[in-house]
Formats: sequence, C-alpha cells, structure tokens
Amino acid sequence: MMVERAEVFAENLPPSESWSVGDDCPVSVEPGATPPAAIPGEGILQALFEFDPETDRLSWSDNVSAARLLGLSKAPSVMERSDYDAIVLDVQNTTRVQAFAGEVQSYVSEYRVLWADGREHWVEERGGWIGTGPRRRLISVVRSIGHQKQREKRLSWLAENDELTGLLNRVVVRQRLDDWLSARRSDDQHGAYILVGIDDLGALNADFGFEVADQVIVELSRRMAELLGPNDSIGRVAGTKFGMIINDCDEAELRCICNRFLNAARESVVETSRGSVTSSVCLGVTTIPEHAADSQTAMACAEAALDQAKRLGRSSWSSFSEKTDIISQRRRNTHMSDVILTALNDRRIRLAFQAIVSDLDETPSKFECLIRMRGEDGREVSAPEFIPVAERLGLVHLLDRRVLELAINTLAICPNIHLNVNVSMETVKDAVWAEGYVAQLRANTMLAKRITVELTETKVIDAIDASIEFVSEIKELGCSFAIDDFGAGYTSFRNLKALDIDILKIDGSFVTGVASSRENQLFVRTLLDLARNFEMKTVAEWVENEADAMLLKGLGVDFLQGYLIGKPEVTPGWLPEGAPNDPPVRATRT
Repeated sequence: MMVERAEVFAENLPPSESWSVGDDCPVSVEPGATPPAAIPGEGILQALFEFDPETDRLSWSDNVSAARLLGLSKAPSVMERSDYDAIVLDVQNTTRVQAFAGEVQSYVSEYRVLWADGREHWVEERGGWIGTGPRRRLISVVRSIGHQKQREKRLSWLAENDELTGLLNRVVVRQRLDDWLSARRSDDQHGAYILVGIDDLGALNADFGFEVADQVIVELSRRMAELLGPNDSIGRVAGTKFGMIINDCDEAELRCICNRFLNAARESVVETSRGSVTSSVCLGVTTIPEHAADSQTAMACAEAALDQAKRLGRSSWSSFSEKTDIISQRRRNTHMSDVILTALNDRRIRLAFQAIVSDLDETPSKFECLIRMRGEDGREVSAPEFIPVAERLGLVHLLDRRVLELAINTLAICPNIHLNVNVSMETVKDAVWAEGYVAQLRANTMLAKRITVELTETKVIDAIDASIEFVSEIKELGCSFAIDDFGAGYTSFRNLKALDIDILKIDGSFVTGVASSRENQLFVRTLLDLARNFEMKTVAEWVENEADAMLLKGLGVDFLQGYLIGKPEVTPGWLPEGAPNDPPVRATRT
C-alpha cells in the first residue's frame, strides 16, 4: 500500500566519507564538506602501554599520542586500569579480559572507545606478557583502525547498494524479488514489479553533460522512493532504470500507483548545477505472482512492458500481458542503449592506444586511440560489438565526445605524444554535434595541435560537403586530418584536393601480405604516388610482419601501424596511473 512518505531512501544512503586527523584518526563529515587538515608528519596513530598487575595501572610510553588515540584532551602518563576500561565500549571482549587476567600469553583484540566528545572510535589492541614473578608485565600497542572499519563498512554497503543513488543494486533487488515470490506461494497476496525507465537521458547527456544526467538520476530516484510504502523496495537495476517491488495491491491500486510515479517525475523540473531541466519516465509493469514465478521472469516481463510503454511516447506506462512481445527488436535496442549509457555514466568507456612509427626501431610517440568498453563483469568489449548499435540508436555522438575528452586528458598529462582520434560521420553530418566537437577542440587549442582527426574514406564520400566544412574548421584550430582505410572507396581527385588531407592511411587489406603480392605492391605504389603529388604523408595499417614492413618502407611509406609495431593497449607503460579517466595533477612522460 502507498504512504505519504517512506524512509526507504534515507535508510539506504551511503556511509559518510571519513577524513583523517593525522592519517588514521577518522572524523566523520558529510560528503562535499571540507575535511579537517591533516597534522603534518603523522603516520599510523598508535600508542604503547605497560600494564602492571600489582598496581593495576597502565603506563603510557607517549601520553600525547595516547590522548589523541583515546579522544582525551590530556592523558596522564599513568592511568588506572578502571579509568581506561570505562571508555572501552565492548566490555565483554573475552580475549582482552582473559589477557589482563593473565590467562593467555598473547592476544589481539578490536573494540571501540568512547571519546570525550561522544564519538566512538575503533582501535586494535595487540600485546603479550613478558617477565616473571613481580617483574611480569603486559606490554601492548593500541592503534587506530577507524579507517579500516570505515572501508569495511563502505565495501559492505557497496555490495548491496548503488553508489550514485544510494538505492539497492540489481543483485539485491532480484534477491528480494525471489524472496517475495517464495513467501507468496503460501498465501494469496498479490503485488507488482515495476520497471521505471528515464526518458531521453541520452539527450540530457548531450546537452548538459554526464554530471547533470547523474543529478537527474539521483533526483528521480529520490522522488520514486518517497512514494513507496514501508514494505516496498526500490533499486537501480540499470543505468537509466529503477526496479520497484510493490506489496499488496490490486489492479485499481496499481493504476493509481503508476500515475503517481509518472506525475512525480514530470510535474516539477529537476534543479541541477547547470540549471533547471525537465524529465519524465515510462513504466513497465508486471503483476506478481500471476505472470512470474521467479525474479528473472518478472524482470523480463517488466522489460517487455517498458518497451511497449516507450512505443506510446514519453510519460507512458504499460502492463505486461501474454500478448507482449518479450523479444522485440526494440527491447534489444533498449537493452543495448542502457548498456552503452551505463558504460558512459560509469566511466567504463576507455581508450586503447596503438603505436604509429616511422621506423621499426623508433620509440613510439604517436598513437591511434581505439575505443573500448569495459563490461560490468570486467570483460573488455571491442568496438565492433557496440559501435554499430550506437550508430543505429543515435548514441555514437556521445562516444565520439567521450573519446575526444579522454584523448585531451591524455595529451594534457603526456606532453610528448601525438594522438589520432576517430570521429563518426554521424557527428560530422549533424551541425549541432559537429559544432560541439569543434568547440571542445577550440577550448583546448594548445593540445589540438597534437591531434589528428581520422575519417573513414567510404563515409566521407557519402557526405562530402559536410566533411569539407568540418575538416576546414578543425584544421583552423591546428589539428591534422587523416583519411582512414584509403583505397576502400572511390574518392575523386577533386575531393582529395577539397578536403585538404594531411595523411592517407592505406587500407589494411592492401598492406597484409604485400611482400608476396605483386597486385598489392602495384596498388600501394599508385597510392604513394598520389599522396606525394598532393603532399600528403602516408600510414600503412595492419603491418604484421617484418618482410611487409621493410618493403613498405622501401616503397616510401612514411609511417607503419599494426601488430608488428604493437597491439592496442589500454594501460601502456607511458600512461600515468589513473589516466585518462582521472588524470593526475602532475605527470610527465619520461
């Protein structure tokens, strides 16, 4: 049943970030707040004490460190054991009690201490007995493990929750759905699984950037969660989708619930860092357990219903029935759209760098940027698996923009390299996207001089006028321009001259095995003569053996590229750690 407001969202917020005083003394602050400055020269916060069983007192080797560790304004050099035990919260810690009683020789114990300001802090106590008779002493080291506990707490939280929204993740939603379905086998309660899909998030990404899109996702998740009942559940099950388990509702109530969700998304704008934006959602609904006996079926039915709702237009909802097409092409496209958008939002679009050299013994300083996607399972996805789908769905513009952004980041931290980036003809032909691409280069004019933009010859022929205008604009900013896969199309001499090409990249099909093919040798010679007449440099692609490389250089090819030179690498040795997604503040290439 629905309630005015539920605490579901608040309960699922991620743990607060933890900053350190010294390096290991956590002070909780809200995310986004300015952390306290670290005390210079501090390492792991710890203190050593000697316990004398005759006097029942602890003597600290460094009372200043002890004071900081125990949250005291001042700690005496000697403390009564009872005073120390008074601030230990886990008083039933058996191992520690046995150690102080002399029942065990050595021990390790973790517990919390209560600081003077009311906060609790985790420490580890590790020690052992030395000496005999009256000289017997317990020597122990107490050290802060607040950061460790905070990390463990956060990892535990991340195992069940989505980091961006604080909602449950897909795995937990599916588990709760299975649990709900199992419990309903013994009663006649009915409910629903609702899949909420945000409309046109790709357009928001394009117009405002990924940060604003993330803010929309978070705000809509909050609005959805606020409408849930106390026994309902919500989670982020994909980049643009939320899954909701609704308890105890009939058909009439379900219709009312869906309308509330639709209205919550569209009735007011979403305030973002870039201004106000409008948003809407579509809903796919499946009643349970009528249409599904397990979570996988329920989720598939809701996906099909959502696909059907999207066909109706923005702010629509549809309920699953036996006539719903579960395996429609639109559903498959929707799935791939989510995969690509999620990869973009999760920063899983990456570059693989392949070297381009003028001689075999040259240290590479020129690389082509090849797009890759890292799947949610960690598998690297090559471009042919998602680029055609991205072009069909109109998402390739976003990929072009991300590739250029990553290339610029790389150039900014590696001053001695030159990068080739590919751009799709869909971006070049679209005046708005083309201007956005050029604007990104214009904002980085000093780096643009080390960028070569590549277009495929067969695509250029299809839109020659747009290509000429685009090439003219990027060259004014200092970029070089290359025709990729040259020889595969039928570019005229007039078009070659109009495009003002700097580099011709000879199609790899004419390069592979060129040392043993007279036909390929003749074709390559012809292309090289053509390039010289137009004062263009040449690159031979797909160079895979030394015999081909030596022949190509003998014929006059300027640059070589292929597996003989080097395979594409996502993390080459010259790239600083964390780049280019998170470029270091300072980095130089040696």
